[in-house]
Amino acid sequence: MPSRRAYLVTLVAGVAGCAGNSADTDSSPTAASDTTPTETPTPHPAVSVEASAVQYSYRHIEQVDWNGIQPADGQFVFVAVDASEAESAPERTAFSLVTADGSHRPIETENRQPLDLDVSEGLDTQMDTQSWELLTFEVPARLDTTPSLRLERGADSWEWRLDTEKATAPPPAWEWSASAPETVAPDETFDITIAAENVGDGPGTFRGAVNFSYPTYRPKGFDIVPDADESGETTVSASAEGAEPGTTLEYGVRTPAGRSTVTVTVEDESKEAASD
Repeated sequence: MPSRRAYLVTLVAGVAGCAGNSADTDSSPTAASDTTPTETPTPHPAVSVEASAVQYSYRHIEQVDWNGIQPADGQFVFVAVDASEAESAPERTAFSLVTADGSHRPIETENRQPLDLDVSEGLDTQMDTQSWELLTFEVPARLDTTPSLRLERGADSWEWRLDTEKATAPPPAWEWSASAPETVAPDETFDITIAAENVGDGPGTFRGAVNFSYPTYRPKGFDIVPDADESGETTVSASAEGAEPGTTLEYGVRTPAGRSTVTVTVEDESKEAASD
């Protein structure tokens, strides 16, 4: 018999965080259907909403040692749900996100393995990370009202108000660039600079990653958080330590607005000395 965790999407590594993101989330559900005094009230399910957050993109595992960025066609709403006390955990298809334009079913994200999600910031650090699960919804870029989470079981249903006011804000839009020195000295440490301008009407986070192929394959994530009509930049440190003179180092930059490659060549000091 499948475990109850098989019925909810599994939250991958990289989202354990600290408290503080969803203090206003109402973890107690309200019955979605009206009752009369002569009816027996429907008992609340042993399910609670622990945190929720809105993102326009997320970082994910692209390959074993590289990251990619998945942008939303609109926006993602992430909801962390605890059903550990339920005798029978609901299937993930029993949940939906209710918005003014209708309801939305959870989408699959396991193959992309999301990383560093904002929803983790709303979770109690003392909470057992194995007791909660992640539901991911994709909705239009701007909602008329804040959404709620709905659970349906047979003829009964319940709804939770979510602390996701950001879902009603206008979305960001991005112009960006990535740069690095054309050449560096052997063993030199240098910076890869990523600049982003928010040309949209609302605030957002420009989430990205720089994928290294030297000295080992690995990603380094970065976030830039400009308001509308503002810009910002960040740097990712790299090193030519141990690289042979004349070697060209490549770095893949991934962002929600596209990707690029920056290259840095390690100077061959012996050739420069000979030319002098």
